Amino acid sequence: MTFAWLSLGVLLGCAIFLLIVLSLYYADRVIRQPRETHPDELRKYGLSGNNITFYARDGIKLIGMFFPGTNGATIILLHGFSRSKEQMLPQASFLHKAGYGVLMFDFRASGESGGKYITFGVKEQFDLESAIRYLKNRPEISKDRIGVVGFSMGGAVAILKGSDIPEIKAYVINSAFSRMSEVIKKNFHEYLPHIPFYPFGYIALLYIRLRTGAYFPHINPVQSISRLSSRPILLIHGARDETIPSHQARELARSSAGNVELWEIPGADHHGAYTAARDEYERRVLSFFSQHLLM
Repeated sequence: MTFAWLSLGVLLGCAIFLLIVLSLYYADRVIRQPRETHPDELRKYGLSGNNITFYARDGIKLIGMFFPGTNGATIILLHGFSRSKEQMLPQASFLHKAGYGVLMFDFRASGESGGKYITFGVKEQFDLESAIRYLKNRPEISKDRIGVVGFSMGGAVAILKGSDIPEIKAYVINSAFSRMSEVIKKNFHEYLPHIPFYPFGYIALLYIRLRTGAYFPHINPVQSISRLSSRPILLIHGARDETIPSHQARELARSSAGNVELWEIPGADHHGAYTAARDEYERRVLSFFSQHLLM
């Protein structure tokens, strides 16, 4: 009997150890994604700009591109989790054709930029802050005509940091999350479907916090959006988004101070809002920025 209980205890201990190892493996994969770069994509869109480099306040080197405009306004494009600046080339193309200056760059630990870990919007706020500083140092930039288009994590970064950056006058937020904790729980169950989030998901969260400083329960754009009450926001979300369900966009809109226009696109998934309604997407975004940056 004693041997049987001992064997059972050893098996249980090995199983728990294996689950912990899997949780830590998941956590490490999440914060260290493969680098995505598509430098040849520029040719498809006929864009010609300047390669630029600037630094975040913690010394991380950021790589981007700047396309000078003709109408006096500038739009910063913010890509999503594990992607790169090239993800935003469709938006860069139609905005630049309409006369806007465009700045796009790789967040830390993404694309060509420095940094080891993705922090899901925590330290990426430093990156947006440094992009604004870069623009302010360009004498041809109108400091009161700066807008943002942010996709997914990039949209969350814009909301989280926006109240500290008065230079940003208008926001287009595409497919952003309202609460990171909800996203990570869903993601954990997709990666490790048979492992309970408690306690193993919390072990993964602790590992991520120790490595990056990111604590998911504190990454809540839904609590930050009301601080942007004086600035217009266009929220765009795919109605069939399974990565970040559209109820999160509706939660963001409800938590705002009434300065948000929400557009849900039928049939669009997480990455498909632009392609599902290309003409209307361009028309709405251009109309929005024309109203709030050019008039």
